Amino acid sequence: MKLKYIILSLGILAAAGCTGELGGRIDQYADVPVPQPVTIKSSYSIRGGAVVKVNIPDDPYLKGVVAEYERGGQVVNTKISRYVDSLTVEGYADTKEHIVKIYSFNVNEKRSKPVEFAFTPLAPAITTVTPTIIESFGGVKVHIENNESRSDLAVCLLRCDDPADFHKPASQIKWVEVTTMFTASPDIFLSRRGIEPKEAIFGVYLRDHWGNLSDTTTAVLTPIVESKLDTVKYNGTRWYPFKNAKIADDNCESYNEGQYPVSALWDGSGLSSIPHFFVSMPEGPSPTWLTIDLGHKARLSRITTLPRIGYVIFGGGAVRDYEFWGSLAPTGKPGPVTPDNPYGFDDTWFCLGKFTQAKPSGYLPNGLVGEYTPEDGQVFNAGNDFELDPVQFPRCNEEVRYLRVIFVHTFTTFEYGHNTSNRQVQTGEVTPFGQPIFEE
Repeated sequence: MKLKYIILSLGILAAAGCTGELGGRIDQYADVPVPQPVTIKSSYSIRGGAVVKVNIPDDPYLKGVVAEYERGGQVVNTKISRYVDSLTVEGYADTKEHIVKIYSFNVNEKRSKPVEFAFTPLAPAITTVTPTIIESFGGVKVHIENNESRSDLAVCLLRCDDPADFHKPASQIKWVEVTTMFTASPDIFLSRRGIEPKEAIFGVYLRDHWGNLSDTTTAVLTPIVESKLDTVKYNGTRWYPFKNAKIADDNCESYNEGQYPVSALWDGSGLSSIPHFFVSMPEGPSPTWLTIDLGHKARLSRITTLPRIGYVIFGGGAVRDYEFWGSLAPTGKPGPVTPDNPYGFDDTWFCLGKFTQAKPSGYLPNGLVGEYTPEDGQVFNAGNDFELDPVQFPRCNEEVRYLRVIFVHTFTTFEYGHNTSNRQVQTGEVTPFGQPIFEE
């Protein structure tokens, strides 16, 4: 009998513990009044929506505020807690007037009377962003412009092998989906390589976070053949056309040409053993540069680099920051130093790109390496693939014959300054890709 009494008592206590202070379930309260409605303080339109600021009622049982509205034929809602006073209503694909009903709600999910709010969204990003498709090396590029709101966009690339269908409406073209790329950048070129150099119709449309679609932009393009320039076949003979140009204003010399030759930058070995990497003079200048004569003209698309593999990862004389410049016929005579030409090169030179050694885990805020992960180490030894970007450097795909490689910083000079006692560069290969141009 005592055991039954104890069990019964525990059951009563457990039941009592599952009630709120005013009765009912613990997550509900009895006799809680319907909350007071919010009042609207201010609002402003955004791309595809609006932001509404509200005054939150002073109610101890208030849980939050919800906006309820129709979008794309469906009723959706956006909630905020009682501690936030701004609601964002978004996802519209037009610039028509829309009505939103705003409610406050309490701990029992009871809603107040609605407050209606009318607004007209700004044009959504899918209608203001301008995608342009251009032929590129090994494929095509999509240029995304005017994404000033930095909206998240899916860029959907399509292809049709029959150029004769170009004048048909986009909806009637037999598309094959090539890829979907993603960006929130205001201005960017997105590349898709691996497409055969055959004339075709390419199409691109944008999709936003809510599934709204833009119109399809189309173009007939032929991707440009991309070659690894140091293995070009010409006149039926495979040869390495590169050589150390030794331009008069070059300032990067080998520490020992027999063991660490400049030609190690393009010997194609990919090895770290002597003589398959380059080492400069320890007391040489910083930044320092040398010039590769490609042996023929070329339009460059990207440049890959390899370090002295496995030697000092993210440290020492390994290259942290690169610049690449191009010229058709350099004079070697110094020119004026300007913000666009801080090295005083002659005016035949133009910048192709500026790059930093990849580190997936990121550098510290001051740019130093900090710790590095196993993935960082793998990426370091695998080398970089630097794609030339015509947004930042509009002349990067112009014809060149001479490629100037600037070792802006090793990891040592970045940490200790250009005047540190050891300014030696140790690095592996520099391999340009693009379209070789042979003159008759």
